[in-house]
Parts: sequence; structure tokens; C-alpha cells
Amino acid sequence: MAVKTFTAGSMQAAVAKVKESIGDDAIILSTRRIPMGVNNPYGRDIFEVDAEKPPPHSSADPSGERIRSKKSRLDSLSGGDITEEVPDPKGWAAVQSELAALKDLMLISQQSEEERQILRNPETHSIFTTLLRAGVSEARARQVVARAEERLAAQAAMEDGSPGRIGREVLSLLVEQVNVADPFGLSGKGRPGRQVAAFVGSTGSGKTTTIAKLAAELFLNQGRSVGLISVDSYRIGAIDQLKTYASIMGIPFLPAFSREDLASALTKLERCEVILVDTAGQSHLDAPRMEELENILGSGVPLSVHLVVSAVTGRLDAREVVERFSVLHPETLVFTKVDETRRAASIFDTMSESRLPLSLITNGQRVPEDLVVADRKSVLGLVLSTPSPKTDMEQ
Repeated sequence: MAVKTFTAGSMQAAVAKVKESIGDDAIILSTRRIPMGVNNPYGRDIFEVDAEKPPPHSSADPSGERIRSKKSRLDSLSGGDITEEVPDPKGWAAVQSELAALKDLMLISQQSEEERQILRNPETHSIFTTLLRAGVSEARARQVVARAEERLAAQAAMEDGSPGRIGREVLSLLVEQVNVADPFGLSGKGRPGRQVAAFVGSTGSGKTTTIAKLAAELFLNQGRSVGLISVDSYRIGAIDQLKTYASIMGIPFLPAFSREDLASALTKLERCEVILVDTAGQSHLDAPRMEELENILGSGVPLSVHLVVSAVTGRLDAREVVERFSVLHPETLVFTKVDETRRAASIFDTMSESRLPLSLITNGQRVPEDLVVADRKSVLGLVLSTPSPKTDMEQ
């Protein structure tokens, strides 16, 4: 019987045409994917299948096994059962190559139109890959790139041929998602009244160092009276570390081991404009410790809570950290250790899931230089992996 070629927009649709025209016993001779034309970046790939009807044969015909084997290929392409078959060792390389090609076709046919669109345009694909490498989740990167293309298409901006238009649109969309806050008035746009701020977070997130940087900026550079309190009685040397910082700067420091101690320390430091409270780093999975911290911070004195998240924390772990520490009602996020990872752009997902504004970013160990007041420009630098070497206070 003559070979027939069937064309469709997906492999499944092409195989369906084969079955409808020839029948379930059709023999697949070849499959191929024809990419969209270079002049039509928003077109669609075409899938072609060459097939023929099997010749009549008896049950004793040894070629029947070959036909059944080819029929199994038709079933596998259309999502049916795959007939298990032991390949000829001599042809194993060819079989592997064919299976790889089929796998690629199946993956492409299963992708959404949004995903295929990203892969078709070299520029958008490059930007998409850059976002993934920077730490943005695949879902968010795909969403941002797709929205950027939609916006440009609506404006007919792609017709001007200007290079980098899609890149600038992606950055613009990311900037729009940034929500920042300046609770300590570090940007110089306003000086808040007396403040009591507690910093909470997982072990090793950088709370103590962040507090030292913030205290130095407030006291040494802005001339505000600052007091420090530590309620970290679990980590060896934690109190001594913050006490050393306080001694170097010449500001008061008090330890507190209970809710009553914290209330007493706050009373003793009532003349300070800003009181920064360092808490014990703890696993977000330790429910009893979380309840203990919640009890200590409930001293009856109004205070703000700021959740410290390390940039080296995995995205899924960061999500759980935010969820577990939500019982303390944090007001802002503090993102630390940006200098220790190339995937700091994961903060976009963390901000979105926590619905909290970003207040501070730390990008090194220097006190107080490596402290950045979060604004849209500095946060966007995380995506580009080129944070500004200057802090907002130096600009």
C-alpha cells in the first residue's frame, strides 16, 4: 500500500489522523517535527507522520512480529500501551537515538503554548534562562516573560527591531512586583519616632550581624541613640558577640532571658530612640521554641518584628520559614548574605509568597558598609547578579 503523510499541530493529533484514515494496525514509518519559519517567530511547529497499512499475513508469518513491533510504536506515540521488546544489541545505538527523538517530541507536544513560545524566540529563551540561573522560580520566570511578550505584542513594539526590548520589559515587570519599606528612616525621607524592633529568623540567617550593621548606621552615621538587647540564650557566644559590637560602638547592651527580663530591659533603655532586639536563631520546624519566642516578645511593649531570611536558603525552605514565622506577625523581610550566592533573585518568590515588603539587604561582612536600604533599583540588581558596590547610605 502507498505511504501516506499526515500533518498536524501536535504528535497526538497526527497519530489520531493516522488511526482515523488507516486504522489501529497502521505501520509508522517515520516521524518528524518541522520548526516554524524564521520569519514567523510566533508561528507553530508542524508534526508529520509517514504511515502505511500493513500487508496481509498469516499467523505463521515471521514478519507479523515486526508489524506488531511497529504497531507498538503507534500506540506509544498516541499514549497507548508500549509493547515490551528486547532490542537487538547491534542496533542499540540506533534505538537509543530514536527513543531520544521520540522523547523530545513527546515533551514538546506536552508543553503549553506559553512554554513553546518562550523556546521559539532566541531572545526570550535567553532571558528566561538568565532568570532561572539568577534564582527566579521556573513558574515565575515563565509568567514574567510571557507577560512581557504580551505587553509588547499589544503595543506592536517588537516591529521596530530594537534589540533588548523584551529584556527591558521583563525587568520593568519585575520592578513592578517589588514592594519595599523603610521602617528605620535610613533613606533620609523621614525620621520615625521611638522604635523597638525585634529581628527573628532561622539559625545562621545573619540576624546578629544585621543588627550590628543597622546599629552602626543609626548611631555612627545618623547620630541616633541606639540600645541593643539579646534574648539569644541558646547559641554559645551569641550574647558576647552582640555585646562586643555594642562595646566597640559605645552603645548600651542588655541581655534578657525571659519575657520579664525583656520588659525590664526595655524600661532601662527607654531613653534610646531605637532599641534593636536580637533573638535566638532556631529551626522553623521547632514548634515549642517558636511558642517560647512568641511568649518572650509578647512583653506588652509595642514592637515591630522583622523576619531575616538568608539568600542561600533554598526556595522551598524559605517558603516554609516565612510560613512558620508568620505566627510572630513580621512587618518586613530582611534579605541577607546576597554576596554568598548567584541565585539571590529567589527573593522575588519569597516576597510574593510572604506578601511582606523588603526593608534591608546585606551583601557582605563589613559593618556598617554592607547594608543596603531596599529599593526597587537595589533589588533589581539581585536579578542581574550585579549588586551595586555602594550602599544607599553612600549614594
